[in-house]
Amino acid sequence: MELKVGLVGCGNIFNLAHRNALRAIEGIRVVACMDVDGGRAREGAKAFKAKAFTNLDEFLDLDTDVVEVLTPTYTHVKIAVEALKAGKHVIVEKPIALTVEEGQRMIKTAEKEGLHLLVGHVRRFDKRWVQMKEIIRKRNILPMHIRKSEVQYLPFPADYWYWDERRSGGVAVDLGVHVTDFLRWFFESEPVSVYAVGKAIREEARANGTFDHFVMMISFEGGKTGITEVSWAYPYPARYGVFYHQVDVMGKNGRIRYTPLDTPVVGVAKANFEMPRFSPLLSTFPDAFERELRHFFNVIRGREGPLVTAEDALIALKIAEKAKESARSGEVVEV
Repeated sequence: MELKVGLVGCGNIFNLAHRNALRAIEGIRVVACMDVDGGRAREGAKAFKAKAFTNLDEFLDLDTDVVEVLTPTYTHVKIAVEALKAGKHVIVEKPIALTVEEGQRMIKTAEKEGLHLLVGHVRRFDKRWVQMKEIIRKRNILPMHIRKSEVQYLPFPADYWYWDERRSGGVAVDLGVHVTDFLRWFFESEPVSVYAVGKAIREEARANGTFDHFVMMISFEGGKTGITEVSWAYPYPARYGVFYHQVDVMGKNGRIRYTPLDTPVVGVAKANFEMPRFSPLLSTFPDAFERELRHFFNVIRGREGPLVTAEDALIALKIAEKAKESARSGEVVEV
């Protein structure tokens, strides 16, 4: 059964990840690309010999089975709800929505319409983390404390939507949900409370009244704890594109650690000095998106159960939301 797919949003994550992943997946056909920017819509459609749209209603009138939402976070709820009401299954990039309330509305609409709502928490499909989780299980490490960092230098100007907390949720939500979901996935335990500290280091963050460096200390059931650091302020030269990430898992029966900075960085010197990345996608390898989307399409066909649910995505967002509350109040907040 071939699935007809429509894409909304032909910008950053589309170009970096979804375009190539979708072209590699069998049994689907991208029939339409929609973007408010006509040039981007046409460029996206050209890659698939699909139709280009700038109007959402016209796009949703088209005969499609699945709509992928690859737009800025603050637009997720409107597009997803309208697509679900139009009878389409929805795949949406993380975070599920800007607020828990919006995410709940999306989930309720999907349930009412009897359709799938799948959220792209791509870390769960990255071979490194899947393999690490499998080793933890096989070696009976029994995680009790995890430290996880995902930090970068955000290469966008101060007027870009990422810096506006009312549109992105800020670093605590945009990057933070990767880590809050990771901890819950690895601990296999539910969050209890969170204490967080935020800093505004760069001028772009101060100009927007938001944090660009954020630390969370999260308690989980069973006496488990996670410490996370997410940042858009790490002072690497942006053109090197370094995205630093590390995981350190301490358990009752052992410890396991992963950090790319444990090994020497590869440098290439030509006209200027470069540090090549495995991936333009920061701390995710491109094939993770392909695995994620192939799995989501199989879920929609009824061949597999979802490895990550919309409820999982909602809890990841809830922890991040409570962490922002903690950072503003200076108090521990119950989750």
